[in-house]
Amino acid sequence: MSVITVFKFQGELDPWRAAKLLNMVKMDDKWVTSFVSKYSRNEVVINYYYYEDMEDGIKKVFDENESMEIVSYLKQNGKTRILKRVYCFINTMMKTLEVYTGVEAKLDEILSILEDSLKMKFTRAVLKSEELQNIYSQHSNELKQVMFKNVEGLFYEILRGNHLESNMKFNKYMENFSEFLRVISFRPKIKFLNGNNRYQVTLNGDKGTLRFSSPNGEFDFRPRIEIRQLTFLIAATLGFLG
Repeated sequence: MSVITVFKFQGELDPWRAAKLLNMVKMDDKWVTSFVSKYSRNEVVINYYYYEDMEDGIKKVFDENESMEIVSYLKQNGKTRILKRVYCFINTMMKTLEVYTGVEAKLDEILSILEDSLKMKFTRAVLKSEELQNIYSQHSNELKQVMFKNVEGLFYEILRGNHLESNMKFNKYMENFSEFLRVISFRPKIKFLNGNNRYQVTLNGDKGTLRFSSPNGEFDFRPRIEIRQLTFLIAATLGFLG
């Protein structure tokens, strides 16, 4: 889990009814299970299951030589597919849907099932430049990287550094090109469950995605209490909360 795509919806949605409608929905060799979270009664936990070709899945993890050996061994034992799962969360208070993937094809599959089952529309939580500025200025311990889009004919302009909010070049860019700010990477100012406060979050305003990374290049699963706070920042900034 390194990328989360955030969607929004309009209207009222009862979490218990949503969980009932979604639980055990099936489509070909894909299916959904769902239930209301015992930690947050406004949250529906959704598990989306699907099969992936074993060879394709293993090649994503191992190098070519290792993957060939593993695939050969598993095929000899009758294994050709891998069961995969994507976590999703609907929060009826924030009016958000979080899908724990950034793969467009998989997002399309999941949205199709959820929208058909719940009879409602989910749209990307897109953030404007002003909204990105609000998030890093109020909810960041350190701004690490930013991306401006289509500045002076360049499709992308990326600035990196420590505490960019105090960086002269960045501030100059904000004076001249603030409306082109589309992506920010920052260390979030949230409550951490186990003290790991060194990771950074990259928020893409165009895609509505949260990408997680840490200084050593590795990233472990983050507790829901932390992810929920980050989604709350987006929901509050966009005015989803009634």
